[in-house]
Amino acid sequence: MISSKAAKRYAKALLTLSQEQNSLEAVLEDIKTIHSTIKGSRDLQVTLKSPIVKPSDKIIILEEIFSKHIGTLAMQFILLVAEKERSALLPLITEAFFNVYNEAVGIIEVTLKSAYPVKAVQLESISKVLEFSTKKNVHLHVEVVPSLLGGITIQMEDTVIDGSVLHKLNELQHTLLSQ
Repeated sequence: MISSKAAKRYAKALLTLSQEQNSLEAVLEDIKTIHSTIKGSRDLQVTLKSPIVKPSDKIIILEEIFSKHIGTLAMQFILLVAEKERSALLPLITEAFFNVYNEAVGIIEVTLKSAYPVKAVQLESISKVLEFSTKKNVHLHVEVVPSLLGGITIQMEDTVIDGSVLHKLNELQHTLLSQ
């Protein structure tokens, strides 16, 4: 996808610049603010994507919304994106920034789904095993999905480990029906 490649290039450029200026953590917080604000406002999303709204008007809107809430570097960055008529990419750029940031600091996002709530001790044990196997810091997101019936699934980037009862039942059904 062309737009996601562009978003990743913008995100990498911002990451590099923020590292050079020793403001990586501050920029991360600003990007979180930008991301949540855009995701939380349907009107803003539509405005940023609209070909009818002039780029100069988008710049004014972005300045009005963000100038008092984010730092100078992040503000200059989103204004540059708007000047280049790429403001529709801002949501993708913020998501890409989270990914390149995690890559740069050695964090891996992991989603654990379970049919029932998992105890804190078990979550800690799973995190330690995943950190050992990936050699990265694990940020574990836990979801309770009753339709799994039992067991857990773990998703790390493109890898899914499915140890759910639902998966096992589906495998059994497939085996029985294929004979």
